[in-house]
Amino acid sequence: MVAVLTMTTIFSWLSLEEERSPQAPDSETVAIDPSTSPPAPLDTESLQAAIDTAVEECRTVWEAQEQPLQAAETSLAQWQVHVDAMNQLVAGEITFAEATAFWEQTRIQAADNVTAFTEADGGYVASDPSCPTPVMPEGIVVDTESLAACEDGIEARDEVLDAARVSIRSWHHHVIDMDLLRAGKLSPELALELWRRYWRQGVDELAAYREQLGEAEQESCAGA
Repeated sequence: MVAVLTMTTIFSWLSLEEERSPQAPDSETVAIDPSTSPPAPLDTESLQAAIDTAVEECRTVWEAQEQPLQAAETSLAQWQVHVDAMNQLVAGEITFAEATAFWEQTRIQAADNVTAFTEADGGYVASDPSCPTPVMPEGIVVDTESLAACEDGIEARDEVLDAARVSIRSWHHHVIDMDLLRAGKLSPELALELWRRYWRQGVDELAAYREQLGEAEQESCAGA
């Protein structure tokens, strides 16, 4: 009797534990979370499409550079003539009257042209321009020549704008000084001292700008 009760108790306990224990899911009905699935590998066609899209975005940046670059060229062309007149005067190649005529000519709309560059350049910078570079997986060969050309060209033109900002800043200061001198708010002695400073800066800064511009002109972003 004791043995029977003992066996009955054991079987009851085992049945209860089996009900409490988690059941192994049927392998045929296990749901797979899509988020844990491995990503599908990129094929050549898909990657080339991503490269082509990046090229188009780069061309948009290239086009956005046009306005500040043209505005810089207009403003710095005046500054170049202004500085060259001083260079020629010092070298004895022109008279003071001739130099003064050059200076008066380049003063016309100088402030407006500086402002035009500042606004165009500010708009370009505010647009947060960027040229995306897709990740290139190993083992897939695609055409990246156009993308590389655009990236190099944009970088070179950004360096031109960097040099232009420095040079136009000096030109702007001198334009302000000329206006103050004409208004009687700046003494001729101080105006001359400041002019000599900006003239020397202008020579070096314009040379740096022209060098960067020459390098950028060798670059291209096909289709821009």
